[in-house]
Amino acid sequence: MSSVNEATVRERTDDLQEESTPSVFKNRNFLLLWGAALLSSFGISFFLFSQSWYVVNVLNLEASLGLIYIAASIPRLLFMIISGTVADRYDKTKIMFLSDFIRGLLLAGLVLWFLFGSITLWTFVGFAFFFGILDAFFWAAESAIIPSIVQKENLTRGNSIIQMTNQTSFILAPMLAGVLIAYGNYEIVFAVTAAMLLTASLLVISMKPKKDAEMEANKNKKFWQTFREGVAYVKDSRLLTLIVLATIFLNLFIVGPMTMGLPLFVKNILEGTAVDFSFLEAGLAGGMLVGSIVIGSLNVTRKRGKITLLTLVLSGIAFIGLSFTAELWQSMVMLGLFGTFLSISNISSISAIQSIIEEKVLGRVMGLISLASMGLIPVSYALTSAVLSLGISIHHIMAAGSILVTLFASFVFLTFTELRELD
Repeated sequence: MSSVNEATVRERTDDLQEESTPSVFKNRNFLLLWGAALLSSFGISFFLFSQSWYVVNVLNLEASLGLIYIAASIPRLLFMIISGTVADRYDKTKIMFLSDFIRGLLLAGLVLWFLFGSITLWTFVGFAFFFGILDAFFWAAESAIIPSIVQKENLTRGNSIIQMTNQTSFILAPMLAGVLIAYGNYEIVFAVTAAMLLTASLLVISMKPKKDAEMEANKNKKFWQTFREGVAYVKDSRLLTLIVLATIFLNLFIVGPMTMGLPLFVKNILEGTAVDFSFLEAGLAGGMLVGSIVIGSLNVTRKRGKITLLTLVLSGIAFIGLSFTAELWQSMVMLGLFGTFLSISNISSISAIQSIIEEKVLGRVMGLISLASMGLIPVSYALTSAVLSLGISIHHIMAAGSILVTLFASFVFLTFTELRELD
């Protein structure tokens, strides 16, 4: 009886604490970060869409488009290894400010290049390379700064709002950029993008997060000593190791087959067109947006471990369902459910990690988790290509990958109590 009473008292205390916690919408620092995230995500989406369309439509170099993605992804992955360590050693607002400010200046330079120079494929390859480096540092700093400006009771809501903003930009930004290109020109699009990023940098530098005493302690240590401490921290925590493994499984066995497989799935299984493919992309983005809204509205602060694992299992089941669909509407429904559950799982896990990890190592932990989530994506692409070359159908590859992720998440849920009860 005493344990039941203690649990009841603890839940009532948590409820009272949540009621007394000020809304994130009254938090000046969070509003500034939200505005910066909105402008940054829209700006980057504008840039990615516009450069791709220019290479395809103006330069007529469709086959070379992959060079731009490679130029952005390789430096992003390499610098992501150390970006978390940098975030723990230096002022996170200054890191985010410099990232957005430099990207804004680069795009202003691109506008001048359009006006007075000759744009080639290698122009965009060079810009993508520098953007990839700056992205790595921005993401690590943004993930690590949220707990210093948002109270623990609002972490889920804060993360969901940022995630929702990012998802909205992926849906709306390409359409807006397309309108600007159609009724204006590329110079206008890149000038608007530069203005967005420069404004975002000013919002970031206006933030006043609480003083970080641990940052000074980290700065007094050698850089690689600080880096090794972060790796050891993750390695010595079975909880974090499980989270990293789950992230690796998800990205290795679902992200690659989904990213490479959807166009093939539309063409070979649904026998559809580019319009059908765009509908599936919209279904996925819409589902992730719905998931962000749901988890943000509920503002879950308890049982986040269970929610993370259960929704990861459900996302795997939805992806299995997708691989067996034969109609466009069925595929859109399954992808929408997959996006919804995956978004809830991601936000719950990030919020839980931010609330339990010591702030002095938070940047390094988030950087390593980001590396785990992105580092194996090229490997996933290679595996998917290799299996496709054996003559195995894409819907069988998608089903096999999602079954593996579902089984792994179910095994972790049933076996590891500390992750299931993460709170």
